[in-house]
Amino acid sequence: MSEPRYYTDVPRTILWLIPGTEDAAPGGEAGTIIEPFYLGKFPVTNEEFDAFDPGFERHPDSAGDRDPAMGVSWADADEYCRWYAEVSRKPMRLPSEAEWEHACRGGGAAGARWFWGDDPAAGDAHAWTAENSSGRLRPLDEKTANGFGLFGMLGGVWEWVAGGGEEGRVLRGGSYLTPRAEATGTACRVEPASRAVPDAGFRVARSLRLPG
Repeated sequence: MSEPRYYTDVPRTILWLIPGTEDAAPGGEAGTIIEPFYLGKFPVTNEEFDAFDPGFERHPDSAGDRDPAMGVSWADADEYCRWYAEVSRKPMRLPSEAEWEHACRGGGAAGARWFWGDDPAAGDAHAWTAENSSGRLRPLDEKTANGFGLFGMLGGVWEWVAGGGEEGRVLRGGSYLTPRAEATGTACRVEPASRAVPDAGFRVARSLRLPG
């Protein structure tokens, strides 16, 4: 891990304000309320992760500066957020599962299979999945953002979230290698915190309001 520097000296992720909801969020416990929070418009990029770990080896399927940093473990993602919090002097973190799922829906119907609806063919406009990626991750902003302005929430890269426990840590959303039928807003997998999952990345979150 590199030594913390001034905030303006490191590449910064774009944080998007996600509105809260008074409804219980799927994926959360009964009665969970989602407060407004910030979430990365894109997953953390290679350029951003390199500032934290100069020795990071970029995945050949996602090797450009602005491509998502891929092949990271939950422990890597959590440590990056801690480092970025120190650099920025703001409480950066991984999103909770409930926050991630709320952000993924993008204001769409909670019962829909994907944030764009229930038609898998319509996903070509929104997500890189096994059906259209040709086995390589493409620029996420070549697809249409969801209703909250976030790119690549489904497909793209699996995304680490803060949930999990002794059995492992949680990934959400599928990747460019995932069949579209499986890359849904409820898709998840559990992996050891130390495993560098080849097609996994992460986004940074920050609460809008700090605990009083």
